[in-house]
Parts: sequence; structure tokens; C-alpha cells
Amino acid sequence: MEATKTRVVGIDLAKRSYVAHAIDPAKDRAVIWEGRTDEKGIDGLCAKLRPSDRVAIECCSYAFYLVKVLTAKVGCRVLVLNAGDLAVIFKSVKKTDLEDAGKLAWLLSKASDDELPVVTPPSEKEEHRRALVSELSSKKKARTALINRLHSLFVRQGIVTVGKEDLRTADHREAQLASLGGYTGSEAKRVQQELILLESHIDEIEAEIKLELRGEPKVSHLMSIPGVGPTTAIAFLAYVGVGNRFSSARQVSHYVGITPRVDSSGDTTRIGGITKRGCTAIRALIVQSAWAAVHTSKDHSLKRKYQELATRRGKGRAIVAVARRLLELMWVLLRTETFYWETTNEELKLKMARAKVA
Repeated sequence: MEATKTRVVGIDLAKRSYVAHAIDPAKDRAVIWEGRTDEKGIDGLCAKLRPSDRVAIECCSYAFYLVKVLTAKVGCRVLVLNAGDLAVIFKSVKKTDLEDAGKLAWLLSKASDDELPVVTPPSEKEEHRRALVSELSSKKKARTALINRLHSLFVRQGIVTVGKEDLRTADHREAQLASLGGYTGSEAKRVQQELILLESHIDEIEAEIKLELRGEPKVSHLMSIPGVGPTTAIAFLAYVGVGNRFSSARQVSHYVGITPRVDSSGDTTRIGGITKRGCTAIRALIVQSAWAAVHTSKDHSLKRKYQELATRRGKGRAIVAVARRLLELMWVLLRTETFYWETTNEELKLKMARAKVA
């Protein structure tokens, strides 16, 4: 096996440092390297590595950058591994950088590439799209926090008739601010200024997302599904791609972390909530799209499925089930290059035009 003939190196990354554990078949003892993750430190790491080395790095944002550097400067084989699918790391009670680096190297010495949970590094286009989705998600969370803060200022002055829904737009907020006086009023104005700036940034990012999707042949397949808009479409393309990384729709659900947790012992099997181990960026958007789909005025199978499940299992479980079905449907439509069968061509054209991605 390749793993027994070449030197293998496991690298565990921290924010500012790394630990590398190298196992060389020609030597009796492992070699440990430590260094900084700045330019000088990575140059030192490159000097220690060989083109024939097989390297494993635990998946993180910096790992994808390091793959590019090591591939370009050293030319070695670098694998990014999903630690969440490696029980020897994820379930370990002893978690240190040195331990994790050693376990990565040990895994490389025992397994081939096909036997490992390899994460494919994103392309430049996917990296750009992921950055858009990530920033938009961050801005929207900050906007929600500011609206909650503004709402608390009204409650502080005993004004309970103003709800959060009355503070969703700048005009509505401005109309309500006059009822606040003193220091609370001044604070509310500053929060309003922050919100206006933040919302302008959100508008800019959403406009760039729509521009990015114009001319993208796959987006119409995704947006033919009720509830799926430009943000969910670009998130799917950025993190899942066109579907060729996965061999089944269930694998996509597992990747996103929207599959149920199963505990089995003997003859007893318990099915719990979703694993939430996977791509959090797209999981939140898929659930939002599911809510949008079930609240559309048009009757369709996803809406009927939600209504049927909500009666038996409650709204929370029902929407998660619909979200998973919607996610897997997105993968199927891209793989088969077909459109959602309950959406007409006229409805899709109108939806694409309104979203400004046509």
C-alpha cells in the first residue's frame, strides 16, 4: 500500500501555530515539528516536507489555504480530512494538538485515500460564493441582534405595544423613535444609525449575489423549487456544488447535518433530533427556504407534506423533514438537469425576473 512506502505527515492547525507529526518507514521514531502559521513559519514547514510525502490536515478554513501553499511550494499530496467523521479524533477524551497530529499521521499510515473522509477543497468560484454567503449570514445575525436591542429599549420605557415586527424597516423604526425620550431616545437613534448602515451592506451583498448568479445555468433548476431564492441557490452551489461530489441525496443531507441521530443497542433503536454536524451555513438557509415553501399561496407537495407531518409530529419536526426533502430535491434536480415538476415555465420566469437573476 502507498501508505506504507511513503512518509506520512499529520498536521494539526491552531490559530497561530501548527504541530506536525511525521512517520517515516525508514526510521524507528516519529518526528515532531512545531511552528507558527505566519509566512516564515509555513516556509519552514515547506522546507521540511518532501514532494513524495502524503500529508493530512484537519478541515478548517486555513487548511484550504495551506493546501494551496504546500501543493505549489512542495508538490506533496495533501488531504483535508473531516474530523467529525473520524471517531479516533472526534470522540477522543484526550484532545491536544500533538495528539491530533499523531492520529492523523497514524490514519494515513493505515488507510488509503478512498478509506478516509476527504474534503474536496473549494474552487476559486466556490470560495468567492462561500465568502458572500458567510458575510451575508454574519450581517443578518448582527441586524437581528440590533433589532432585539432596539426592541428592549422600548420595553425599558414601558412601551410594550411596539413589537419587533414594527422595527423591521428603517421607515417603521423612524416612526416609532419619537415615543422614546431622554438617554434611551439618544441610544435608540444610534442603534437606528447602525441598522441603516448594516442594511445598506446587506443590500450590497444581496445585489452581488444576484449578479454572481446571472448566467449561471444551474440556478434556474434550483429556483424552480418553491421557497428557494438566490441566497439559498448560491449557498448550495458554493458548498455542495453541482452534486458530483456525492453519490446519493442522503450523503448531501449528512454533509449538511440534517439527518436524524440514530442510537442503536441490541434490539433497541432510538431516533433523535438531527445531528447538526456539517455545513451550518447552508443548513440555516435550507430551513428558512422550507418555511418559505410551506407558506406560499400555491398548493404543492412540499406544503402538503408539511401539513400532514405537522398534524402528527408537530411543526418543528415537520419543517425539518421538509427542509431535508427540499435539500435532497435540489441535489436531484441538479444531477438530472430537470426542473421541479409542479412549477410551470411561466412561474419560473416570473420568479427569476423578480429575483433579478434572469
